[in-house]
Amino acid sequence: MTVRAFEIEGLLDQAPEGIEVLSLDCFDTLIWRNTHAPSDVFAEIDMTGGAVEPRSWAEGNARRRAMARSGAKEIGLTDIYREMLAHASEDEVEAAVTHELTLEARHAFAFGPVVALMREARRRGLKIVIVSDMYLTEPQLRAHIGAAAGEDVMALIDQVFVSSAYGEGKRDGLFDHVIEALGVAPDRILHIGDNRAADYDAAIEHGLHAVHLAQFDAESASRLRMEAATARILDPLCGISRPIAQAHRAAVAMRTCNEPTYVLGHDIMGPAMATYAHWLKAEIDTASKAAGKPVKPLFVMRDGYLPHKVFDALYPEVGARTVDLSRFVALRASIKDEASLGKHLDEWSDTLPLPSLARQLMLFENEYARFAKAGSAETQSAALAKWVRGNSDIQRKIFTRREAFLKRLVAHMNHVGIAPGDTVMLVDTGYNGTVQNLVTPILAETMGVSVMGRYVFLREKRRSGLDKRGMIDVRNYDYRTLHALSLSIVSLEQLCNVSQGSTIDFTATGEAIREKLDRKATHNATRDAVQAACMDYVRAAGNAVLKAPEADDLDSRCRAATAILARLSFLPNAGEVSVFERFDFDYNMGLAHTETLVDTDRGRNGLRRRGLTFYNDQRPQFLSAELQAQGLSMSLANFATSRFKLDLRSTDFEVGGIQVPVILAGAAQQGVMEFTAWPTAEGYYQLRVPVGEQRPVIAVQLGQTCEWVQVEEFGFIPLENLKKGQSAATVAAKATADAMEQMSPGLFRASPTGVLIAAPPEGSEPMVLSLVFRPVVARAATVQLRAAA
Repeated sequence: MTVRAFEIEGLLDQAPEGIEVLSLDCFDTLIWRNTHAPSDVFAEIDMTGGAVEPRSWAEGNARRRAMARSGAKEIGLTDIYREMLAHASEDEVEAAVTHELTLEARHAFAFGPVVALMREARRRGLKIVIVSDMYLTEPQLRAHIGAAAGEDVMALIDQVFVSSAYGEGKRDGLFDHVIEALGVAPDRILHIGDNRAADYDAAIEHGLHAVHLAQFDAESASRLRMEAATARILDPLCGISRPIAQAHRAAVAMRTCNEPTYVLGHDIMGPAMATYAHWLKAEIDTASKAAGKPVKPLFVMRDGYLPHKVFDALYPEVGARTVDLSRFVALRASIKDEASLGKHLDEWSDTLPLPSLARQLMLFENEYARFAKAGSAETQSAALAKWVRGNSDIQRKIFTRREAFLKRLVAHMNHVGIAPGDTVMLVDTGYNGTVQNLVTPILAETMGVSVMGRYVFLREKRRSGLDKRGMIDVRNYDYRTLHALSLSIVSLEQLCNVSQGSTIDFTATGEAIREKLDRKATHNATRDAVQAACMDYVRAAGNAVLKAPEADDLDSRCRAATAILARLSFLPNAGEVSVFERFDFDYNMGLAHTETLVDTDRGRNGLRRRGLTFYNDQRPQFLSAELQAQGLSMSLANFATSRFKLDLRSTDFEVGGIQVPVILAGAAQQGVMEFTAWPTAEGYYQLRVPVGEQRPVIAVQLGQTCEWVQVEEFGFIPLENLKKGQSAATVAAKATADAMEQMSPGLFRASPTGVLIAAPPEGSEPMVLSLVFRPVVARAATVQLRAAA
């Protein structure tokens, strides 16, 4: 019988009749660690180069020596340190043993549901024993349990059996000693543990009733491993001299719903947002003490919506409020003179469409309508900007309207509880703090309000000099890492925000006026479900932990939260991608236009045609989600390249190509040349054939390599585009297939003489013919696919 962690507490209701003894494994059943792996505890042993590997090697060597010398299958902690510290005195060995026991105690906690099971067993009159495969002595193990669970829990335990005392583990003969010492029939004992072989198979073989505790479902176990891998990639000290902390493991084990949307909210956003709330409370307390008065936290909408809900649930006494300060209104408020107006036009005239740019400048429709006839969208905004720069009258109107807008902005600040002279903390997801940059001087001028900012993630390209900090910032990660994390920040924003349009103005009394935004109903429902699951985690996370361990401090939680969010950004799983496919996003700039967050079809087709170079032309908002279907190797390549800013070129990925003969038939001469087709993705290859001024007819002899072939693309790319790293746009070739029978769109059955012919492109510009194909069935033995040299 296998049960999940959330089923443990009521397990005795399903136990066989006549059970007299509840037998429990210790580690990862009753006593858990707040680290990813048991060996993470060794990272805190002070040793040059890190102690994790030497400590593990020493244990392996000690076991081999014990087996060779006496046939003993179990050892003690002292034996391990005698092996590890070869020339140490006995006093030094004992000191090292004591130190490791102290480190184990720092990370240990009792799993709440198992303790509840023990209390119920005691109520029913059952005897309780601990049976552990461990190198600790019985007194050491008793002390460890008592420290982690409390002496009241230790008092529930009648006997402790540890393998080091008997020289045998559960899979060898430890259960025989247990049965003999207890003096009961094996079928009167119910044993529970997390190791399938030792706690279930071995117990059954010895006649006990047994239950296998599966801490995590397969997806959760995989995700936790990826979080640990992410922590190592982000921080080279993780797993070396710093344990990989995962304090959320117990809460993840207790989750009952496996629906991907719920999992995303509970297991990822839950611990990340709860940690941010705890970090934020510490920041508020520190800032309030320094200011000599309460600092008022204002969660910036829209992205501050979920952080506010979590913070208010954990710290309702603070009285945190939300504030509607979008980039749109902050930029509008910043246009105070000709210099700031010019700066605004420089930045936004080639980005915003005409109506949005004009509205930000507080222009009326009759004032800008004529520019709607100025050609393309870019031309329209540029024409408006040129007119504004040269028209002093319209500039005066803009500055006058800005003054009226400031009064409405102040009214909004009053509306959310801010008075003149207050100190406020703007709280947001990040990552640059643009709103804080813009409103800090404005609020100081209009209200005498001091502003600081706190973010989930902060990465400033230019130092603002303002009071800014992030839970994830330069204090703990370098700029390359922070920049890599910023690339998919929109995924975090979409999970945190609320279904409302961007704020574009305020009423005279300070209520927000928002852009009407036509969002998909599925997007709203999905986000709501993610956020509800996040709140479930926040409310129940502590239930699985009897008493938090000493090592469960704010710094370790912040590092774990970083690994959680970074893993989601770079190594999302298929279930998470399916959730993000339902999301649309806008730029919070007063634009009603939305875009799909993840377009897996576009990514799949682009990767087939170009491989990773497809993303040279344009990087999507959530690249990792589009790469996920290509497998972990592709995702890790993207992660490592981004994190370490590796200088990798497309040619570095060209391996395993195949040679394809190509006929070039020009006016003066013709011949056959072999070109290399390089793999892209999903079994596709790209063949590139240069085309110069002579413009030959090109016939690709696909029949010599393929019996069946799938053609994905056959077209021309300007050579100049390739030099610039731009290869997405292709002009379809005028194609003819000879001795190739089309069986379905793009799928051909080719005879050995089958060719795909491209008529010459027009003009004289240097071009490259791009053929993307997949050999569905290779030509039989006599005509092999030839590996490229």
